[in-house]
Amino acid sequence: MIVALDGRLMDESDAAISIRDRGFLFGDAVFETALLHDGGFYRLSDHLERFAGSAAGLRIDIPPVGEIDRILRDVVRANDLRDANVRMTLTRGVKEPVLLVTASAPDMARHDAARRGWRVITARTRRPSTAAVPAHIKAVGRTYAILARHEAADAGVDDALLLTDHGHVCEGPTWNVFWRRGSTLCTPALDAGVLAGITRATLLALAPEVGLRVREGLFDRTELDDADEIFASMTSVGVVPFLELDGRTLPSETTIAGSLNEAYQRTVERESALDPL
Repeated sequence: MIVALDGRLMDESDAAISIRDRGFLFGDAVFETALLHDGGFYRLSDHLERFAGSAAGLRIDIPPVGEIDRILRDVVRANDLRDANVRMTLTRGVKEPVLLVTASAPDMARHDAARRGWRVITARTRRPSTAAVPAHIKAVGRTYAILARHEAADAGVDDALLLTDHGHVCEGPTWNVFWRRGSTLCTPALDAGVLAGITRATLLALAPEVGLRVREGLFDRTELDDADEIFASMTSVGVVPFLELDGRTLPSETTIAGSLNEAYQRTVERESALDPL
């Protein structure tokens, strides 16, 4: 794989970051992952804006957004990719910040699992208060997310749902969560401490197209016990239906997740074509 380290293209085996880098030592770094679909970027400007906001939140100097945009495209072209997850990581470095950009082809096993649906548990680990870990900063070293994933692995399921420190439904380690009750689509409000997901925003805008009204708020975990369906959203794979939550089997028929995913994928197709390499 060809990567870009501080704007210079090189083979990944030649890329090196100091053992004194604060990103390595303290997790003093931010990241963002953008989607390349069929040779075009999906809402790259939104990802770059969020990346810059994360860097500002940690007070790490960041190169101009236009320069990062150019570097991302150079990495994708160098690897001859038309579909990819393109990650940018900015660390505080030792004396100056370090920008690393990598690109990888989609993980088809992950896509297959998403199409089948997930079995999920509610993690014992909680998402820390936003007073301690602000939701708008997409920083590396999310210990709570790592611990939740370990809980899922121990339980033999696909992933884990995090609650807030007050017990409200929050998000997954790398995804937002939605559920439907009748014709109402529910999702935790940003005030709950969820990341303002790019796909989350897309689905909220698409919901009326499939006959849903939207309700955002602070919800107790019990709100999910009689949901008609539950699903996750993330840029890399779109909409992922839950097959099971905490041992309760979710209905597999009359679901809206499929319709929303189709609408989402059409949006990705249309908008990616507007931002070609």
